[in-house]
Amino acid sequence: MAITLIIILFAVALDRLFPDRGRMPPFLWYEDWARGVEQRFNAGTRGQGLAAVLVVAGPVLLGVALIRYVLSHVSYSLVYIFDILVLYLCLDLYRLTRQAVGVSESLEAGDILMAATHLETMTGKTTGDVTESSIAQATVEAVLKHANTAVMAPLFWFILFGPVAVVLQRLAALLDRLWGHRSTQFAEFGWAAARLDDLLGWVPARITALSYGIMGSFEDALHCWRRQAGMWSDINSGPLLASGFGAMHMSACEEPEEEDMSGPPAVRGYVVNAADIRRAVALLWRVLLFWLAVVLLMAGARLFGVFG
Repeated sequence: MAITLIIILFAVALDRLFPDRGRMPPFLWYEDWARGVEQRFNAGTRGQGLAAVLVVAGPVLLGVALIRYVLSHVSYSLVYIFDILVLYLCLDLYRLTRQAVGVSESLEAGDILMAATHLETMTGKTTGDVTESSIAQATVEAVLKHANTAVMAPLFWFILFGPVAVVLQRLAALLDRLWGHRSTQFAEFGWAAARLDDLLGWVPARITALSYGIMGSFEDALHCWRRQAGMWSDINSGPLLASGFGAMHMSACEEPEEEDMSGPPAVRGYVVNAADIRRAVALLWRVLLFWLAVVLLMAGARLFGVFG
């Protein structure tokens, strides 16, 4: 456990020093390859979507496992270095927080268009309603959701099963972003990618949602989670958003009146602003530090023989 903590700390440090690896050639080549596979396989069936996931993810997972196996027969120091690099490539902590703060700073400066640009870069989606409140709300939602996908889920799977598992989780998130069945083109073909991402995110999402309560308002977070999580169609976004908004006192978690059905359920009646973005980023950091402290305590307990 102590080695795992050291690997995590080194990976987070690398993420702090070099946060913009998403535009590195290997990532761009992989996305181009995935799109090429989709063009060849996509005939509109779930079976073809599953086959495409295996074709795109299988070689990478096999390569990671093989490299680690070979390094283990050379030197365990090389194994640890490899694990650090893999986890670093799968984390996206500082880019997420930096872009969120960029949105907040633009809103505070009154530059709505720049804030919208930062948000589009952050989420990869075109911003529709360009108002301060809508941009701030979308940014807070992105932080609460991506905290799981880009930070907590990678750490969860790495701690449990090592680099192969964390690579699988990140590939699933990437393929869901590229192929997830949100349009007619991917309605059936993207089913496998979307379900795999949902499956790998299910447990981490609920741990993250619970952590929002622990590091925020616990009672409000659980109350909102219980009453509002089912109002989102995404099985993982619901707990994350409901708990996160409750933890930050951004929702009363009351059942909406029929005449007040505009906007996401968690924030009806609350005007989200730039300060809430910084609060969401701070909540993410508190959650991360909390779980690093838990890992540290477990490592210390094992060192002193508490667990035998």
